[in-house]
This record gives sequence, C-alpha cells and structure tokens, in this order.
Amino acid sequence: MKRRLYSLDLLRGLDMFYLLVVHYGLLVGGVFKIWPLSSPAAKALLMHSPTAFVGEGPLSPSGFGLLDFAQPLFIFVTGVSAALAMTRFLGEGGGGRAAFWKRLLARTALLWACGSLIRGALTFRLFSGPAAQPSFCLFSDTLHTIAVAYFAASVSLLVRRVYLRALAAAALLALPAAVLALCGDYTRLGNAARLIEEAVYSRLGGGAKDFCYLLTTFTWAGMGVLSSFAGELVKSALSPGRKAAFLAAGGAASLGVGLVLSAWIPPIRYIYTLSFVFETLGLSALLFAGLYALYDLLAFRRGTWLLILFGQCSLAAWMLVNFFGKALEAAGECLVAGVPNLLGADAARPLFVQVAKAAVLVWLIWQWRRLRGRRPSAAAAEQLSNGQGERE
Repeated sequence: MKRRLYSLDLLRGLDMFYLLVVHYGLLVGGVFKIWPLSSPAAKALLMHSPTAFVGEGPLSPSGFGLLDFAQPLFIFVTGVSAALAMTRFLGEGGGGRAAFWKRLLARTALLWACGSLIRGALTFRLFSGPAAQPSFCLFSDTLHTIAVAYFAASVSLLVRRVYLRALAAAALLALPAAVLALCGDYTRLGNAARLIEEAVYSRLGGGAKDFCYLLTTFTWAGMGVLSSFAGELVKSALSPGRKAAFLAAGGAASLGVGLVLSAWIPPIRYIYTLSFVFETLGLSALLFAGLYALYDLLAFRRGTWLLILFGQCSLAAWMLVNFFGKALEAAGECLVAGVPNLLGADAARPLFVQVAKAAVLVWLIWQWRRLRGRRPSAAAAEQLSNGQGERE
C-alpha cells in the first residue's frame, strides 16, 4: 500500500485534537468552570473514571474516561503505523535491514528525546516535580510509551511466522498481568507495579507515583505488537470490505475478552491491567474499522482537514503544547487581552484565551506542514545532487 492511509491520519488526529485542544485547552484551562459541563458526570466522561484510585481501598471496575482511552488509542495507532511504515524497508528495493534499523533507531531516539525534554531533561536532574511525588524524567512521558510500542512493533516485523509474533505478544502481556495478580492487589498503594517502582526509585533518591512505567513497559510492547497485526491487515491484498470486516471482528472479540476479564480484574489505566488493555485495544480497532470503511472505502473526506492536520503533524503538535505551552498561553493572552472587558464578559476570559491559543496552535502546525512539504524527498535530493533533476 503506497498511498497514505487516510483513516489512520484521521484516527491519530482525533486523538491529538482531544488531548491538545479539548483536554489541555478546555478542561485544564478552566473553560468548563463556566459551563454546565463542570458536573461530575461530564468530568468522568471526558477525563477519568470517578472511582479510579480513590483512597487506598479496592478499585472499582467501573471503566474509564476519554482521557484514559487517549493513550492506549495512540499506542494502537503507533503499532499500525509501524507495520505500514517499516515493512517497506524489508521489501524488495527497500534498503534491507540496515535501512530498517537506521530508521527504527532514529525514530525511537527522537521520540525518547522529545519525551525527556517535556519531562525536564535539561534540568540535569534524575527527578523533577514536587519532592513528595517526583517524576522520573528519563522514563515518564507518553512519548516514552509510544517509543516502546513503536520499537516492539517494528522489531516484531522481523519475525515472519505470525504465530511466533502472537506468542511473543501474549507473553509480553501475560508477564505483568501475572505479577499484578499474584503480588500485591489492585489498590492505589498496594499494586505490584507501584511497589516495584518504589523499590527501584527509592534507591535513586526518589519515589513512585500513580502512573507506573517499569512493569508496564512489557504491556506497552505487547500492545504494539498486537496492533501491528491491524496494520498488516490493511496492507494486505484483501478487499477493502473484508479488511474493515476483519478489523471490526477483531475489535469486538478483544472488547468482549476485556469485558469478561473486568469481572475479576478492574480496568485501570495507571497500571494497564489486562482488562483495560483488551477493552481499549478492542475499542481502538472498532473505531479504526469504522473510519477505514467511511473514509478509505467510501472515500468520504469532507470536513476533516483540521483533524488530518493534527494527525499528520502529531509530534509537532504534542511538543508545541507540552514543551512550548507557556509561550502559547502568553500568545493567547496577548491576542484577546481586552476582548472580554470590551464585551462585558470577563467571566468568559478563559474561553477567549483558549480559543486564541488553539488558533495559534493550528497556525503553527499548518506552517510546519507547509515547511515539511517543501523539503525534497531523498530520491529527489539525490537526483538534484547528481544533476539529474534539472530540467533546463
């Protein structure tokens, strides 16, 4: 499949738009304080489950909000993208394994470096944040989890036998699930993932926090490998209709497994329990199947340019909001400084600021894509350097 998969860009863009504009802009920015959406039910839907990690008692298997779903959705997109992007290096004329590893290591290093910058790597400290709950800046960002999933999904493509890849994914998911089930419990302070991080980080002068990374690394790797099967499916020679049907069937099966497991294992995003993994992967596959049928099979493309923009420039958008967020906020304040007073609606100032901030963000991403579009491809650059690209 040489053409770009429209539905995958759209799925990535939906995820990014929710995180960067809806969550970081409207929810965190305080806009909903003046709207009816400040109700507990609305916050639970848009952010976290209302019973997730309450106190130190047992956690309720009540599900999760959109914010909890955003990260596993992006892990799913990462696995699909790896299958689509990295297999071309292994095919005929793709450069072979040398080109494969060069691309993989460069992409993984870029994701890891950007995540470390967001977490304060330039402070030259192992830990950042409040002393009570420090963040381990070398491995504590969403981009780090994406790097893990991308690397695992890409390496799995080197294994040609599908059943071996499936067994590897099952082992990666089973190991942390077994540790969580056999050691500790599913409470906020008593789960095994947090206990492991407390034991490791205490030796480095820090401590653990609710969102765990060390044990969960195996889970993210397994999710990446499983998601790569969806990428290979849409890359296969099957008809588009059958591809959408198989994606939907796989998503429904995964969601069903997750719902059954949730009777014993609560779906918790912070430690990526097995029920949470299967539920979110199933929902991701179902959403991908629907978008694939609508936008790639039926070629319905109207009104999606903004989401496609976020989907095609997701890393740039993420860095702008998370690394240059204060500059965006200041730009938004400058653009609408006197508008609320002029309109007599000073209570709505957060809304004006966030709309202006979003407009600046969209403009910067659009300029970034324009600059990327002007860069010649590697083949074109080689032709120009050899004098073969000149027409005059």
